[in-house]
Amino acid sequence: MLNAPHNTVFAPAHERNELIAAGSSLRLWLIGGLFTGAAVVVMSRLAWVQTQLPADYLASLTVTTIEEELIPARDGRILADSTVLAADREQYVVQLHYRWLQKNTDPGWLKLQIRQRLSREERRDTTLLEKTEQQIRTEREASLQAVADATNTSLSEIIARCERIEQRIQRISDVVNRRLQGSSPITEEEQETPGFLLRWASTLRETLTTTPQREDSIHVAVKEEESWHTVLDEVSEVAAAQIREHPERFPGVRIVTEMRRTYPAHDLAAHLVGARTKPTDADRSGQEGVTVSKDTVRIGRFGVEKSYGHRLSGVPGVRQTVRDRRQRIVSSEVTRKPVSGRDVVLTIDVELQSLAEQLLAESLGDAERTLLVPAVTEESIESVESEVLSPPEPAHIPVGGSVVIMEADSGRIAAAASAPDFDLSMFTDGSESQWKAVNGDTRQPFVSRCTSMALPPGSTFKIVTAIAGLQTGALTPEMPFECRGFLSNPDEHRCLIYRLYGRGHDTVNLRSAMAQSCNVYFFDAARRIGIGPLVQWTDRLGFGQETGIDLPFEQSGTVPSAGSASSGPASDAARRRFERESLGLGIGQSRLTVTPIQMARLLACVANGGWLVTPHVVSDEGTARQASEIDDSPFRTGRHRVAGVTADTLTAIREGLLATVEEPMGTGFKTVRVPGVTIAGKTGTAETAPGKPDHAWFVGYVPADKPKYVVVVVLEHGGSGSRAAGPIAKELVKSLLQRGLISGATVP
Repeated sequence: MLNAPHNTVFAPAHERNELIAAGSSLRLWLIGGLFTGAAVVVMSRLAWVQTQLPADYLASLTVTTIEEELIPARDGRILADSTVLAADREQYVVQLHYRWLQKNTDPGWLKLQIRQRLSREERRDTTLLEKTEQQIRTEREASLQAVADATNTSLSEIIARCERIEQRIQRISDVVNRRLQGSSPITEEEQETPGFLLRWASTLRETLTTTPQREDSIHVAVKEEESWHTVLDEVSEVAAAQIREHPERFPGVRIVTEMRRTYPAHDLAAHLVGARTKPTDADRSGQEGVTVSKDTVRIGRFGVEKSYGHRLSGVPGVRQTVRDRRQRIVSSEVTRKPVSGRDVVLTIDVELQSLAEQLLAESLGDAERTLLVPAVTEESIESVESEVLSPPEPAHIPVGGSVVIMEADSGRIAAAASAPDFDLSMFTDGSESQWKAVNGDTRQPFVSRCTSMALPPGSTFKIVTAIAGLQTGALTPEMPFECRGFLSNPDEHRCLIYRLYGRGHDTVNLRSAMAQSCNVYFFDAARRIGIGPLVQWTDRLGFGQETGIDLPFEQSGTVPSAGSASSGPASDAARRRFERESLGLGIGQSRLTVTPIQMARLLACVANGGWLVTPHVVSDEGTARQASEIDDSPFRTGRHRVAGVTADTLTAIREGLLATVEEPMGTGFKTVRVPGVTIAGKTGTAETAPGKPDHAWFVGYVPADKPKYVVVVVLEHGGSGSRAAGPIAKELVKSLLQRGLISGATVP
């Protein structure tokens, strides 16, 4: 009998059991293998995370950021007598937290608010959950309405400001999140990997070695989204108190106190006081030459605000805030308390400063003419021996002007006015129309003409020529000189009287030549002295250099150089050029330019016995507050004697200046003399470019017998010195006398 083929169906029972057992064992091995493989994958990933994942990623899970916020300090005041010229004033600012001003409420923040208000059990109630969410949205709207009511601001305006803030911060957030959520694209090599196993291996490798990317739905918060933002710049004290006292009515709202620089006197002494403003981007980048540290809150731009910024500026405090990785505040503390700045007291006399500014404004046509007397008319002319006695000329409206009144012995500035002026409040809350008007003024109102306007001094510089002539021996006080109206050529180097009447001053000496402002006398004196010694004395008396006044942006003026006139042979043309240079310099023309403050120092030198003082506008007296963290080094005032100037020389100069004002032949007799007090001075009419009016000068000191104050008046393109500048000086001296700042004396 043949054997039948093997068939498991018909196999014996024990064989079937063996086959079934073998199949079960295989399945178990497969399941075990798959489980082991999965475990290997998990353990491998865990090992990678524990050993290979970058430390900075793990650190980022617990990272915190530290912010330092400046707490503004009160800057020092600028005072003159009891008048406050500049001071900080507290202003109240309304700020809203970003999450409360958002129109499109952040879901994460909303969920956090609900979690804080409802327990876990209450959050399972869908109805209560929706009701609480709607309540939070209603509170936001009610808070905005409450702010509008408390501050008398329209709700639409507040909503518009909130929307602008939200749009700005949303742009910041979008940029940050796009940068952080960007993923690396799949390479072309990976896309073309053949085979299931190879693709599976590539996927496994990618899973094990690549840090998981954030999903697009995850939003990374920026710090601006967890910060406070200013909605209203300034609100009343009543509104601020109402918001602070009822926080339940103003959720998400806070009041912050800030310092605002104010200028209560507006345009009084504007060029002296100056202004301080917040740093600009140009300041922070160093483009404006200003050093700005992280502690800098405001910067002085000009005037005392700039030159005494080290004393005026307070030291701001610092609040340190720690935030977690979601920009939520972890802690906040003040690490440095703010320190107030020190006050600065000016030397100026407020009433005298106001008068000087009013007189200049009248001269420039910026104010109604109420103080200045009308211009001299032909009917008032009694003699032709003086500059003031020339035929009347059309009135010139000056482009600008300045007045300096200074103590002759100390250099303390009693008044320093510059015109045209401006309102300092423009720098804190000026309107666009104000700025447009000032910037469009071609007279350059921002220029401080007392220290930054360098002009030819004209005949006032004859004081320097006389000093140089006497000290070099080229002149003597009584040496006679015959003035025929011109020096050598009738067409040049002439006196004004010759141009007008065809005659000269006849026989003069130093005293009468000074009083009558005889050009020919000083042309001859300059020729005798020579350009070299004349320039040397010009330098010695402080011209061509800064006076050292404690104000920024001082100009030094220009003094012609002696060049090669004294260094070896020179051509005839060169000698003639330098000779003409010396002649022009002798009467304050040529290439010479000076500032009003330099002329004030020259007159002080003549009045005080030969000392060049250092002008200053800030008193060296103490102030109210002390602060060890503030540089309180005083301004170094001082004076030095001019080497080589003798008492006899100064006496001769003083006699000529006294005769200029106090004797009928003097150019200042009709327009400057004040009965009851003696005045010594010099008028000057400085020639300018052809077709333009001359610059008008008066320089002097008072009382002449016991000098106390120097008075300098300059009108840019103002015409005649005696007619235009003289009356202003007269009004100033009258004020000094009437207020008892100087004592009267009988004219000798």
